[in-house]
Amino acid sequence: MTLWIDVDDLLFHLVHHGRPSGIQRVVFEISAALRALHGQDVQFVRRGPNKHDPRDFRTIDWTVIDGLLRQVMKGSTAKTGKAAPPLFSAMQPTDSISPRQTLTMLLGMETKVLGGLAGLWAGMGKLAVSEARGILRKRRQKPIPTQHAEGTPLANAIQPGDVFLTLGSPWHHTHYVHTVRWLRDELRVSFALLMHDLVPVRCPEWCDIGIITTFRAWHHAVLPLADMIFANSRATAQDVQSYLAEEGIGTDITVQHVPMGTEFGLADTSVPPEPLVREPYVLFVSTIEARKNHMLLFRIWRQLLEDMPAEKVPTLIFAGRPGWLVSDLMQQLENTHWLDGKIRFIQNPSDAELRRLYADCSFSVFPSFFEGWGLPVTEGLAMGRPCIASNTTSIPEAGGSLARYFNPRDLKDAYTLIRQSIEDPEGLAAWTRKVRSDFKPVPWTDGAKVILDTVLR
Repeated sequence: MTLWIDVDDLLFHLVHHGRPSGIQRVVFEISAALRALHGQDVQFVRRGPNKHDPRDFRTIDWTVIDGLLRQVMKGSTAKTGKAAPPLFSAMQPTDSISPRQTLTMLLGMETKVLGGLAGLWAGMGKLAVSEARGILRKRRQKPIPTQHAEGTPLANAIQPGDVFLTLGSPWHHTHYVHTVRWLRDELRVSFALLMHDLVPVRCPEWCDIGIITTFRAWHHAVLPLADMIFANSRATAQDVQSYLAEEGIGTDITVQHVPMGTEFGLADTSVPPEPLVREPYVLFVSTIEARKNHMLLFRIWRQLLEDMPAEKVPTLIFAGRPGWLVSDLMQQLENTHWLDGKIRFIQNPSDAELRRLYADCSFSVFPSFFEGWGLPVTEGLAMGRPCIASNTTSIPEAGGSLARYFNPRDLKDAYTLIRQSIEDPEGLAAWTRKVRSDFKPVPWTDGAKVILDTVLR
């Protein structure tokens, strides 16, 4: 049995946003863990050139995916200050090459390298050249069939009894249900997917209207066809199970909880030797969008500056990228000059830069209203830093007994907890020591084993 993983959503996200966010990081980490555990019996596919053909999927080598993600996350690329367009600078040879063109070059790189076209290197940046040469050196000894140049059509590679696994969020593909029907009905392949959350269903007020419509339609069409359903937390598993019953969809399926890892698996570069922020600061790692509740922290920091001497108030760092439904917040930040510099925005930090940000912060905060898991909570704890977080949905599951919690709708509750941590350095130091001594890291292979145990059953 071969497990086929659809990574097209991961590549799609990189084209449009430049760096992986939470879901895409999970896709990569679980894919890497599955590959490590099950070797060549785990393979990967992406959509072919005919985007309107639900059957046009092509194989893609894991070395290309792995190399692409590591190049994207490598090096110093973070930008501090106001919102800016998505960055892809780690891969850009010149300012004239767009993120889409750069990713297209790398995806096309496999085709041309495997075909032995040395002319590909002309005009490409040094990083892309290095990646291309590395792949060529590894494969030079064996002749490659012509069909591999564009990736083998999935229909020619997949076998009855195999499993097709969707780990990401390919909701933008309206014909996905036809793909799944083709896989199950014609190719006799089982279909499995990982659910990350039901935010557009449970909390539509925090989503773009297009996402709400697409999400509902996609899941109503696809979930009834699933042979196996996984979830990224116990809270999400329970929520999805309830949703299946509410909608009369696949009520005989038991949603399996897949443990999320706590490692920075993409960080293969050294942590920057110099701090990104030199003054004391509190860190919030997240896309800036309404659901994440950045507005609460803006109000708290404004209140702190009214109640305390400015030099006693640490800087608040937002690390991530701009999202949707935050125009009011961004305008308020602009109008107050980002609270005269007491709030700063570090956009699209690399994994190495994130590690440095976590390592140097006083503590992290995570005030989100609704999460499927809460990756930044575990990341901060893994780096030995306390976290003050929301007490909703899966977040206490992510933080366990080492984080401290507040009601994300209660300004006073959150303000009190944050101010206490700022004004009690000895207590904060003791809490930090406890995090460092008691935190138990979770390898991504734990989740991969749950998936393998289910699909091989």
